[in-house]
Amino acid sequence: MTITLSFMLQKGGVGKTTTTGILAYLLNRRGKNVLVVDMDSQGNVSTLLLQRSVYTFSNETILEAVEDQNPRPYIVVNSDGIHVLPADDLLAIYGRRIYELQREENRPGVPLLYLKQTLDVVRDEYDYILIDCPPSLNEQTLSALAASDHVITVLQAEVYAYQALTRFFETLFYVKKNVNPALVMTGIAVGLTDRYTLQDSILEECLEAYGSLVFDTVLRRLARISEFATLGITDSRKDQKAALTQYENLLYEILERIESNFRDDSIYLRALENLLYYIEEKLLQEDLPEVKRARFESLREETIQYINVAKEWV
Repeated sequence: MTITLSFMLQKGGVGKTTTTGILAYLLNRRGKNVLVVDMDSQGNVSTLLLQRSVYTFSNETILEAVEDQNPRPYIVVNSDGIHVLPADDLLAIYGRRIYELQREENRPGVPLLYLKQTLDVVRDEYDYILIDCPPSLNEQTLSALAASDHVITVLQAEVYAYQALTRFFETLFYVKKNVNPALVMTGIAVGLTDRYTLQDSILEECLEAYGSLVFDTVLRRLARISEFATLGITDSRKDQKAALTQYENLLYEILERIESNFRDDSIYLRALENLLYYIEEKLLQEDLPEVKRARFESLREETIQYINVAKEWV
C-alpha cells in the first residue's frame, strides 16, 4: 500500500527540502519505488534531486499535471531512479488556478482535492510519495495535506520556527476535520544549526511541550549535507555516508511510527485551547473597538465548537 508523506512548517529555512530529498534517496536505496512531488514554487527539491535549473521544467510541472489530472507525462526520473514531479515559480498561481479549473471547466469536487485526485492516477505504482511543501499556509500546502496519509513537521530550533508550531497544528485540525479525516501527524523532526545554548533550550522546550511527538533523532546541519545542493545526494565518500546516518535514523523512526499506527491527537486540542486563551485575553481589553470585539466574540464561539470536536479525538 502506498504511503504519502508531507514535510512542512510555515517557516522557511528549516530543512524541509533537504529532509524530503534525502529521505527519498534513502528509501530508493532500500529498493522502494519513490515519487517526490514538489509543491514549492521555489522548486528546490526538484533542483536537489534532478540537478537542473527549475526553469528547464517550464510548462512541464506539477501545475500542468493537476490541470491535466494526469501526472505521467510530467514525471522526471533522476539517475538514481527516483521519480520527481517538478515545480517552477509559476506554481505560485496554484491557488488561483485550481478554482479557475472548477469554475471554467466545471470540474467536480473540492479544489483542494485536485492534487490528491491527480496523484491517485499513479499512486499504486509507488511505495512512497513524498511531498515537499512551501513555507506558507496556502492552497499548495492545504492540497498537499489533503493528499497525504502522514505529515512530518521539520522544525529548526529557533524562536520563529518554534512559534509557528501552534498555528500549524490549528491548520492541521481544520484539514483533518473538513478535508482529510485520515491525516496523521506523525512527528516533529528538530534540526540544530549549531550548538548554541538558545537552540538547546528550544529543543528542551519542544520536548516538554510535545513529548513523544518529537523524534529522538536531532538533525545537525553539516557541511557535507550542504554540498548535496550542488553535487547531488551521494554516499560515495566516507564523510558523506556519515552525514547521511542521522537521516537513516530519522527514517527508521518514521517508518516505525507508521507501522505501529502512532498518533497523538491531543496536539489539536492544545493548539485550539491556546487560540481560545489568546481570544479571551483580547476580549478583556476595555479599549477594544466594537468591530474587533464582535469579530473576536464570533471567533470564540467557533473555537469553542472546534475544541469540543478535538476533545472527541483525544
